[in-house]
Amino acid sequence: MVNERDTRVIDAEFAFCGPMGFDLGAILENLVLNHLSHFAHTPDPTDRRENQAYLLDLVSEVWSEFARKFETLWIENNRGELVPEPYWRFAGGEEAFAEFRRRYMADLLQDTTGHGGAKMLRRMMGIVSIWDLMSIEDLDERAVAERLAIRIGTRWVVERARITSVEDLVGIVVDETREVEE
Repeated sequence: MVNERDTRVIDAEFAFCGPMGFDLGAILENLVLNHLSHFAHTPDPTDRRENQAYLLDLVSEVWSEFARKFETLWIENNRGELVPEPYWRFAGGEEAFAEFRRRYMADLLQDTTGHGGAKMLRRMMGIVSIWDLMSIEDLDERAVAERLAIRIGTRWVVERARITSVEDLVGIVVDETREVEE
């Protein structure tokens, strides 16, 4: 946490300077892992579908709202050294700036997808467990959720270059969980 006068580190063991897509990917993969846990934690099919739909909608909303706010702040505060506002002062510059932002956000979504997938895989295969899945007492049910997480995480990593919208990202989850839903 940083402001003009003070800097504070919270959970320092997890602090690092890295790509923005890492943090965004972490948020989205946590929502997906919680989504998968409902296959075991929510036995009523109607309640489960509602909870899972809510979580997938939240994945979309988190990305969409982040992207909206990020772009608004970028436009309003474009005073940095890389491509400041005067850089875009030419015929067609406004359109070029809009395209630059669009491409940046598209790249960021792909970066988010790759980092989210890698983090999902690390959490399935590493020593740090996730309560959402580890709290599933029935080992067969837990295995279903863990296999889905591995398949989704793998696809997020492998297919990240083909992700063009948050709907593509969510579509992978829907696609991989289709058989469990039936």
